[in-house]
Amino acid sequence: MDYVGASRTLHAVRRLLGGAALVALFALTFAVSSAHAQLQAPAAPDTTFDDPGDWGYDDPPALPGNSGGTPSQQPGPYPNPQPPHPAPYPTPTPTPTPTPDPGDPTWYPPVEEELPAVTTSYVAGTVARLRTDGRAAIPRAAPKRVRSLIAQYNRIVGKRYKWGGGHATLVDNGYDCSGAVGYGLIKGGLLHTTMVSGSVARWAAAGAGRWVTVYAQKTHVYVEIAGLRLDTSPAGDRSGQSGVRWRPLIGQRRGFKVRHPVGL
Repeated sequence: MDYVGASRTLHAVRRLLGGAALVALFALTFAVSSAHAQLQAPAAPDTTFDDPGDWGYDDPPALPGNSGGTPSQQPGPYPNPQPPHPAPYPTPTPTPTPTPDPGDPTWYPPVEEELPAVTTSYVAGTVARLRTDGRAAIPRAAPKRVRSLIAQYNRIVGKRYKWGGGHATLVDNGYDCSGAVGYGLIKGGLLHTTMVSGSVARWAAAGAGRWVTVYAQKTHVYVEIAGLRLDTSPAGDRSGQSGVRWRPLIGQRRGFKVRHPVGL
């Protein structure tokens, strides 16, 4: 027997078997790794939505195949990823209520809560008060010319509205707006002759006065003195009565010029 040849043949067979075993081992290892990877990282579900921008505030959109507002359950050790919760929709800004036009003759400004009427002819401080008889209680701390002006207007309070009243004669049985305003200014030495309202809009100094402010336009004029308004118009007055009366302050209405006697 050729022992040398047999030995060489056996050695070649062993080498061949060893290489095959190594290849088989590599193949087995690769198969196990692939299976493990498939178990550890399952394919992500399809999260495509028809309109991902149109989400409701309370719940996220439903995933395909699920009618509820939560993602469908998939097998695997990890929970399904959820889409981010959208931010709440911004609160719509309310539309502001249109401001009434103070120049509209049909609109009356809101009436502020008035102080109770007094019975005395004078009150302390610098603000005049309405008396129970409709006249004004004169503030003791007001300048002398202001106190005199209020006293003069008290003489015609309660007179009826009369077109042209107070112009032909200063002392009249009724007054229109410019006649009433002019009466006190003339008696108080602040005006030399009666004027129509359009002329008063260009009289004296421009702007509001510290004590006396006149508001005038071509069709109407009124005066505010030390916290009260003398006016023939009931605008802003809860009583609604016409004629010459002390009324709550109303300030400047649209279209009116603001004037004041120099120094007051």
